[in-house]
Amino acid sequence: MYSLGEIEVQCKKAARGVGLSWGFAQEVGLVARHLVECNLPGSEAVLRSLKSIDYKGVFNETEGIRSIEKLNSSTNGLFLGSFFLDRVLDFIGKDIYISEKIVGPLAVVGFLLRLKQEKYCFSVNWVDCTIRLDKYGFAVFGNNLNPEVVNGIRIEIFESNARALTIDLPEKRWPISNWDVLTEMANRTHVPTSEKSRLLGAGAGDNENE
Repeated sequence: MYSLGEIEVQCKKAARGVGLSWGFAQEVGLVARHLVECNLPGSEAVLRSLKSIDYKGVFNETEGIRSIEKLNSSTNGLFLGSFFLDRVLDFIGKDIYISEKIVGPLAVVGFLLRLKQEKYCFSVNWVDCTIRLDKYGFAVFGNNLNPEVVNGIRIEIFESNARALTIDLPEKRWPISNWDVLTEMANRTHVPTSEKSRLLGAGAGDNENE
């Protein structure tokens, strides 16, 4: 069983372990945290996306995804969610449908949950799943909550006169089914011990108080 903080940090380190920048990895950790706060499988959603990144090496830290036209035929939910969150004002009131393969679509929701602090609401839909956040609360419909890949996704972002409501969950700990896989990815951020690393100042000195 793991706390929200543990889940966020582990997913952040795992994201860095597959090659993402520390800045984007921090965003990934928050995606997992926000999903879990709403009783959604946050670390599992993040892991779906990270496995795809790890396998294909598709992320370009310098270029990223700069426009909707640059989405690849197999798009990652983490990049797509970041894209829409960064450009939220460009999509208010629009019904956006992306007819591409999306890996880990639940990660998109994790990014858009940031809007709960603002006067914006959203709806995300793929086959047999609709997730909404509006002034009436947070709701999930359907049985296809965390698919590995979907063949299309619909996203709507709209303004509200009041901040969106969310589920108020008590502080607790969550079971994570794939913690060992996330740990393996996270461990790649560790620098292996060597004589060279010691000479460059890694680790403690001869004095254990150093």
